Amino acid sequence: MISRRFLPSTQSLQAFDAVVRLGSFTAAAQELALTQSAVSRQVAALETQLGQVLLVRGKRSVTPTAQGRAYATAAQSALQQLQQAALDLQGAQDKGRLTLAILPTFGTRWLIPRIPRFLRRHPEITLHFTTRIGQFDLLSEGVDAAVYAGRPDWPQAQALKLFEDRVQPMAAPSLQGGSGITPAQITRLPRLALATRPAEWDGWMAAHDLPPAPAPDMVFEHLATLAQACVAGLGVALLPPFLYHSELAAGELVALGPEWGNGSGYWLMTPEHAPEGAAVRAFRDWLMTEITRDEGVFA
Repeated sequence: MISRRFLPSTQSLQAFDAVVRLGSFTAAAQELALTQSAVSRQVAALETQLGQVLLVRGKRSVTPTAQGRAYATAAQSALQQLQQAALDLQGAQDKGRLTLAILPTFGTRWLIPRIPRFLRRHPEITLHFTTRIGQFDLLSEGVDAAVYAGRPDWPQAQALKLFEDRVQPMAAPSLQGGSGITPAQITRLPRLALATRPAEWDGWMAAHDLPPAPAPDMVFEHLATLAQACVAGLGVALLPPFLYHSELAAGELVALGPEWGNGSGYWLMTPEHAPEGAAVRAFRDWLMTEITRDEGVFA
């Protein structure tokens, strides 16, 4: 029988673990979505229960004592085991369920039209979609995998590269002003930009040995709105051709220059410390098959 005297609450263990990992009560409170005083009370209660001083509290930092370091290792291991057990139970329950976080425009224009092929191959899997743009905690949000555009610097997640993130200056035919337009002439057109990529035009100009230009004429929150403004003739935009090849083929948009790689990419992100379930593995393998099918578009 386990004595409750030496069995702390998971809240106290989580608070203590966060403080040791992050080195401050403030950072731990931000991670746990608690107040600093609440985290401090949890750690103090743990020290009282164990009868040990676990942390040396400084003015600007917190340092674990020798006993605190040893206990932090044990606490982290216990929390990871509890989390893994919960994931194993959830995985057994939701073996045929896959929750995916997708980018709005990527989802509607590239992924969703292909999903019937996935379901024909894997009718045993039920898909649940959520739309997300930035980074978030995959485990706490209950998301099995996320398609993400950017750089693979997502904490507590592992990344599988899908393809390069390449863009191309595009405009409506009415704005183009004829063929043979130069990069310098492009910069004199009204420029449209994406709010989440404020430096993309600067990078494109630097790649073409052009000086930085003034701020864009219009800024949009979503890629789909940016592209629609471009089709409407409001300006030139840097758009990913693999998402807008149909507008290029229909003549609604024209490419004003070659593709340019901004150094980022599209990634499939999965939780770093979670076992890869059969549904995630099936989706990953199918996704790579689809990308191979379209490798001419992404090259």
